[in-house]
Amino acid sequence: MGTRSARGAAGAGSAGGAGSAGGPRRLLRALRRPEGLVPRTRWLFLVFAVLALLMSLPGPLAVAGPVTLPAVLGASAVLVTSWVHAYLGGRESVLRDLADCVAVTAFTLSCPAPAMVFSVTFCSLWFHAVHSSTRRGLLRCAGYAGAVVAALPLWGLVPGHEPTTQAAPVLGTAPVMLLTFVVVRVLAVGMFARERAAQRDALLVGFGTRLLGTTDADRVAEEGVASSRALCATTPGLRSLAVRLEGGRAVVTGVAGAFERAPGHLPAGVVPRGLLPGDVVAVPRTAELDAATGEACRWVCLDLPGVEGASILLGAPGGVEPEVVVSFQSLANQVAMAVSNARVHRLLSAQARTDALTGLANRVGFQEELTGAAGEPGERAVLFVDLDGFKAVNDRFGHAAGDELLRHVADRLREVLRPGDVCARLGGDEFAVLLRGAGAERAAAAGRRVVELVSAPVPLAAGPVRVGASVGTAHTAGALGPQELLERADAAMYAAKAAGRGRVEASTGGASTGGASTGGASTGGGPRPREVAG
Repeated sequence: MGTRSARGAAGAGSAGGAGSAGGPRRLLRALRRPEGLVPRTRWLFLVFAVLALLMSLPGPLAVAGPVTLPAVLGASAVLVTSWVHAYLGGRESVLRDLADCVAVTAFTLSCPAPAMVFSVTFCSLWFHAVHSSTRRGLLRCAGYAGAVVAALPLWGLVPGHEPTTQAAPVLGTAPVMLLTFVVVRVLAVGMFARERAAQRDALLVGFGTRLLGTTDADRVAEEGVASSRALCATTPGLRSLAVRLEGGRAVVTGVAGAFERAPGHLPAGVVPRGLLPGDVVAVPRTAELDAATGEACRWVCLDLPGVEGASILLGAPGGVEPEVVVSFQSLANQVAMAVSNARVHRLLSAQARTDALTGLANRVGFQEELTGAAGEPGERAVLFVDLDGFKAVNDRFGHAAGDELLRHVADRLREVLRPGDVCARLGGDEFAVLLRGAGAERAAAAGRRVVELVSAPVPLAAGPVRVGASVGTAHTAGALGPQELLERADAAMYAAKAAGRGRVEASTGGASTGGASTGGASTGGGPRPREVAG
């Protein structure tokens, strides 16, 4: 609760540069009224403390002498410096606490009456109630009370003071000072809790908004890690570890919060087994966790839904607040839902680009691959394959046999592919092959291999059958667009059919030329009227 805010951290940098050129201007900018309930309350208490000090100065200054004047001015300077440093995000230190107590003693001795110092100490405690921890604030209360009490025996030694002063008014005010701090601290703790809850809610809403339309599982994981770190930043001392059980240990896959040394793995016994969604189980302390955090923390474990064997460990020195656990459960549920949506989207996307019968790419998938290859360097070639005699098989043995035949042909076409190549069924008995990094010779060789593979007998349930393949090829080094490349291969395939089928025709420009796989001269020609299948 006493950790510095983002504005405080920025202010600390400004204060550090106060001695350089432009330092006072940066300091004034850092001390301007901020936005937000908690930052504005802290700023208001700083202003309140400084104004209370200024309003208390006329009394000591009116009776100041050669000894008390430097004392009251020096004490005031020390107190104001301490308040500004705490507001700008400086770390608490024992030396600064001692300096404040000495300043309170000096200010008390400079006043006409010891009780006048309480207007300053009360405001100072209010200010520190929203900047330091409860334990630190109680110690400061005791220190201020001791500083005022320490001034009583020295009272008569200050020039112009009575030999003694009444201690009862001073001692009677000390419990009220403590009670005032406790009340302000309770109010501050409640304000901090509401602010942290609002921050967590805003983070979760923002996380859910960013996930809308996100279908990349890696992006979901990155957003989840970033949100975990942001959630830890809202609660002082909070740490989180994402772990996955692998073999005999728990591997740490994500870290958030203040770790001195982030662990790479933990003993498997740290993570309770058999966790169900919604379960929150206390985790026994281990030397590895204490060494990683640098201080003893109390840990709990919750299941990460949607990922088998994965859990989240949450720890804090004083224990993890139930509201924090609920926020992390909500975050985990959103991540699990987003990952599931991404998985479904990826599956549907793959199905939309895949031929259900053969498992090859379909026309849409092949067009996307062609378009992607158009932007790649080097040559590329397309084979357009049409089966010869397929209609006869379909008519004689039925559609089931025709489908079986198409699956066999698809398996044989896969043998032509190299890494990066793509084979697709465009529809009916038409297939296409994209060859990356292939020129005319590679395309012709692949076409001849296709004719050879497809022409071999195919064992069907109804009996062995034989079909052939007419193949048209087209290649380019980048001048042709993907659609034109496919159209030229299609036209070359028509030329192969017209020349006798069971052949390979290569298209160059507007005409097709090339060699036949089964002998004989190939003929040129552009697109021909489509024949009846088979």
